[in-house]
Amino acid sequence: MDFQGHHLLVALTFSLLFLFFHYPLPTNASTNKLVDSVCEKTINSGDCINALESDPRTATTSELKDLAKIALQMAVANSTKSKAYIDDLLNKNHTESIKKCSFWYGAVVGSFGSGLEELDEDALTANYDAKVAADGANNCENALASAGVQVPSISTRNKYVRLYSSIGFEVTNDL
Repeated sequence: MDFQGHHLLVALTFSLLFLFFHYPLPTNASTNKLVDSVCEKTINSGDCINALESDPRTATTSELKDLAKIALQMAVANSTKSKAYIDDLLNKNHTESIKKCSFWYGAVVGSFGSGLEELDEDALTANYDAKVAADGANNCENALASAGVQVPSISTRNKYVRLYSSIGFEVTNDL
């Protein structure tokens, strides 16, 4: 390779590297702008996008109220399954802290369910209900911590309640 060809190859390589590093590929970007606009305001944008896009209805949703229904339906389903899981743990290991978590998860399911029911009637109440659902998860986590008990599977479920609470709050905030 002659001297001029070598310089051209080096210049082209550096140009491509510059473009690659200067314009990084987008991460956690959704194909739905509505999902992006809601998720960017939540406690974890990437987890929000992943959660919402796990429901196929999200791909074709362009109305905020429809996205709110999907999000709150997902929150109810997730927290109901978590309550059943905690109740099963309670049957196997009857400790006071798990009993408290079972109680608080009843409140979580109730809050998300109430938020879903209120969507068409009173968006402000739906917004409040979605927000306070996280209190149940926080109270459960505090009950475990104050007893010196670590149950990672419950802590993970608490994390998801907080995520769905954040999604529910943000998606209903502008209704």
